[in-house]
Amino acid sequence: MQTPRKSARCSIRVAAGASAAALGIAMLCTTPAVAQTVNLRFHTHVPPVAGSFKSMAWWAKKVEKDSGGKVKITMYGSMQLGGKPPDLYDQVRTGVVDLIFTLPGYTAGLFPVTSAFELPFIGASTPVASAAINAFVTKWGKKEWSQVHPIVFHSAGPGVIHMKEHRLEKLEDFKGLKIRTPSRLSTAALKSLGAVPVPIPSLKVTEALMRNVVDGAVLPWSIALAIRTIDVGKYHVEATLHEPTLAVLMNKNSYAKLPPDLKKVFDANSGEWLALEFGRRWAKDDLRGQGKAKKLGHEIIVISSAEEARWRKASQPVYDAWIKEMNGKGLPGRQMIDDAEQLVAKYRAIEAKRKK
Repeated sequence: MQTPRKSARCSIRVAAGASAAALGIAMLCTTPAVAQTVNLRFHTHVPPVAGSFKSMAWWAKKVEKDSGGKVKITMYGSMQLGGKPPDLYDQVRTGVVDLIFTLPGYTAGLFPVTSAFELPFIGASTPVASAAINAFVTKWGKKEWSQVHPIVFHSAGPGVIHMKEHRLEKLEDFKGLKIRTPSRLSTAALKSLGAVPVPIPSLKVTEALMRNVVDGAVLPWSIALAIRTIDVGKYHVEATLHEPTLAVLMNKNSYAKLPPDLKKVFDANSGEWLALEFGRRWAKDDLRGQGKAKKLGHEIIVISSAEEARWRKASQPVYDAWIKEMNGKGLPGRQMIDDAEQLVAKYRAIEAKRKK
């Protein structure tokens, strides 16, 4: 039988132990849960060595930083996750991946409104065209992009016509020339100018030129530099014949599941300012390609405004067909083209003011 003193000491010990246990449980319950990192997969056809991939990687790092480390974006270039470039839209739409960088033109006919800026000679410098495209698609293209969450639309550089042997300067020079075409509207434009359009994937363009499968190819300077088309062509014709539209898109559910603070991060890294930024970065990459052509002693032909007006007049049937297509969808085709041209004028003035 314990003495009263011993019993008291034991009670104190038990009480102390119980208090410590209770304190431990309380601390465990009140310790804030560690926020889980949101891991997102970004897929694109562009190889990691390309300037545009590096721009996407810059954007991803900015989102990660602005999220305070709560978002982690893993980049996959060159279709590393499988499929072909035209599959990218379905991959992000269905949630196979969270984000993509792609050309809407890869899925011909699926995004007719967005194709407006691929009409011949409607474009401008890359930053100007990028901001105008983003504003245009935001206004007119909501329905055709309703199954995904758009981050930004922007422009690739103007499609320079890289010619191997033939000097191309006048409308008449197009007659019978086989020229690689990158899109449906570019194909229509080249036909209207008298050329023979030949669809070839960009990665096979240089080989096609070397083997005389085509006489020339439509490619932005930066892409022509990356795949060494510049090395093969002797004449490089600068005209806004074709200016591809590019898009960064997010899966709708991937965006919807984000907490409000992270949605704000993505919203802040979307839209007009990002279109301008991507456009300016692309323009810098294009200058590197142009510089390579100069270093090689090639001739860079800048089409005069008067001659370009002739080219645009000859390609009017392409506009007429596009307007008819839009009207058939219940959209005001003519008004949309006017709006596109007004947006180009607006952002051209903004860029000119910025450079002063």
